[in-house]
Order: sequence, then structure tokens, then C-alpha cells
Amino acid sequence: MSFFDWVLYIFIAICALLIMIMVHEFGHYTAGKLLKFKINEFSIGFGKAIFQKKKKDGEIFSLRIFPLGGYCAFEGEDEDKPDNPGAFNSQKPWKRLIVLFMGAFFNFLSALIFAAILLMSFGYADKVQIRSVELPAGVESSEWLQEGDIVLAVDGVYTNLVYDQYFTNMVAVYDAGIENSETGEIENSFTVRVKRNGEEMDIVVYKGVYDEIAHIGDEEYGKLYSLDGLDYTYAVSVDGQSVLKVVDGEVEETFEVLNGNVVINDRTYSITGDVDSGFSLNGALLGVTASNYRYGFFEALGQTFVFCGQWVWKILIILWQLITFQLDLSSLGGTVTTVVVMAEATAANIANLLLLFPLISINLAVFNLLPFPALDGARMVFVGIEWIRGKPINRKVEGMIHFIGLMVLLAFVILVDILHFVT
Repeated sequence: MSFFDWVLYIFIAICALLIMIMVHEFGHYTAGKLLKFKINEFSIGFGKAIFQKKKKDGEIFSLRIFPLGGYCAFEGEDEDKPDNPGAFNSQKPWKRLIVLFMGAFFNFLSALIFAAILLMSFGYADKVQIRSVELPAGVESSEWLQEGDIVLAVDGVYTNLVYDQYFTNMVAVYDAGIENSETGEIENSFTVRVKRNGEEMDIVVYKGVYDEIAHIGDEEYGKLYSLDGLDYTYAVSVDGQSVLKVVDGEVEETFEVLNGNVVINDRTYSITGDVDSGFSLNGALLGVTASNYRYGFFEALGQTFVFCGQWVWKILIILWQLITFQLDLSSLGGTVTTVVVMAEATAANIANLLLLFPLISINLAVFNLLPFPALDGARMVFVGIEWIRGKPINRKVEGMIHFIGLMVLLAFVILVDILHFVT
């Protein structure tokens, strides 16, 4: 990718992030206007203003030089102005709580919209549909996976994005065979629950991998593989230059390996490993291709709530792992990391933006509702305390707490960006 391409994708990523931030701030702005709050400025970006427009009522709309943020500035937000009924702190607590909450709410709302578009256009990897099938010899089509089957579960475990239980991940473990805890034998098949023509059914799929070294005559080969659970198997030569079809201990057919790949029955497989640690005939054992299930319009409307709810739960799990030191800080990222990841994803496929929009919108919503100083969640806590006590906590004390929280957040964002790129 050229330098100019990279600049273009960075620009697209920044614009996308700005849209999501603008949606958040527009939530505050909309609620404030409806509830008669005095708004001084609605700004996209930070720093020196490069464009400003002032309305007749005194509101200023600004575009500022640093595009990684924005704000909606209310009159009297950090001080008491009892003589100004439109000032933020002069409004009733329930009104302030609504204004503070609406930023995150607009992010959730936009996430639902983007998620619906994503699920209808491209789907998501937690639910896949079989697109093509290579039927194993001797197997009836009714007993095998079929084109159009929607995969629901593997060996009784339903696919779930929260715990990364994707179909491709769940079946990959069978490449090496799974030992049955009761019999001690290697299990070379698994059961896939699919939805076919509106009905659910279980299909047994073989991914036979045999542990022993193949001895054919005086020659020794790598592991034997069964592509479909039938009697014949495939053996990989010790030098990795050929794959043999073995029937009753005799070589029936030889396939040449070129550049680490072998073509068997018009299907390409990769060869990895060695005779000591064990060969792997990657991708050989299913004989099907699958892609994300694309939802219909009404299906997507319902599934968007599930999809977004699962991502909220997944984010909370990650936060808990961070708090309990189960997660390394280097696995996180701040604003710069977010922009880079978005640019890389967009460069790989522009459609990835449809996934990033709901994910980052949900992240913004959850993050801003956390009860940490300087965030909307913490400001809601202070308003709630004021509502219960009947009087506010000293505004100067509250302002200092939020200022310190903001400095800590900025330092944390810079730290995780540094750790992400240097470790």
C-alpha cells in the first residue's frame, strides 16, 4: 500500500471516528435544546477554531484543528448561576440526568442502526451459512451438510460472539483430534446442529486425523488423514513433497505438493509440520465452505438488539479482566490505536467500516457511562447525590475531581497507545 493510500485510509478512519463522536455530542445537544438548556457551543474537534458560525441566540458551532474529539458546552456547567434559569446547574436534577445520558443513548441508537445494516449486508462470523458442499463418496446428501444450512451449534455448544465461539474456531480444534475422556480414544468427528428449511437437525461431520505414522511397505510417512470418515485415508510424505491416497494399506493415487499446497478432487489444502511433530493437512476435513449468514430485514431488526447487547457484555468482561489484571494493558489501545486499527481494517476491506461503526459506538456509550471522574457516568453520580441530598457537593470540589479524572484518562490513553505499539 502506497503512502497516499495510507493517508487516505487514515483520513477515512478519522472521519468515521468524528461521526461517532459527533453523534454522542449531538445526543447531549438535542436533549439540552428540548429541555430548554442554554448551550454556548457545539464543537467538532479540540484546539484552535478553524471555522465558527454564531446563531442569533448566541450558540456557536465550531470546527477545531484537532479532529479527535468534540464537546457540547452548556452555560454554567461547572458553576452555579442561580440568576440564569437556562444554566446547566440551575435545571432540575432529572433534566440534567437526561441530558447527560442522551450522549450514550444516541451512540447506542446509532449502533443499532449500523448493526442492522451490517447484519443485512454482510452478517457476522458468529452465525454462518453453508455456501458450497463437496459431498463425500458414499454419503447420502440428506446425511451431510447442505448448501443453505444455517449453523447453530457444534457438539451442543451454540455459537456466541461474547466468548469467541465462532464456527471456524470451534471446529479447528478437531484438526488434531480430541481425546474422549471416558474411552481415551481420539474422536475424529463432531456434531453440527443446523437449521434447514425452518427445521433444526444434527449432522455428524468427520474430521478424521489419525495419530500414528503411516508405514506403507518399507516407506514411512506422516500422519494419516481421513477426509470423510470412510475407509481410505491420505498420508503425507516425510519430505512433504507428496500426499498419497491409501486404500487397505496400498497406495492408490499420488498427489504432488507444490509450494506447500496439494490439490485433491479440485480442492486445495496446505501442508504444514514435520514427521516428528506431526503433519497437518489444513482445511482438508470438512469439504464445505461457509460465509456469514445475512439476515432479512425483519430478522435483522430483532437481532440488532441481541448483537449490540452481546457486545456490551463482552466489553464489560474485558473491563473486568483489566481491573483484575487478567488482561495486559498492551492489548488495549487509545485514540491513535483506534484510528490505526480502523485504517487497517478499511484498507483490507471497506465493508469493515460497517462492523467498526457499531463496535466503536457501543464502546463510546459504555465507556462514557462508567462512573469515572470527567465521564458522563460520574457526572450523573454527582447529580444523583445532589438529588438525594437536596443540595450539591461543592462545585469547586466536583470540578477538581473531574479535572484530575480527565488528566488521568488522558495519561491512560497515551500510555496504552505507547504500550500497544512498542510491545
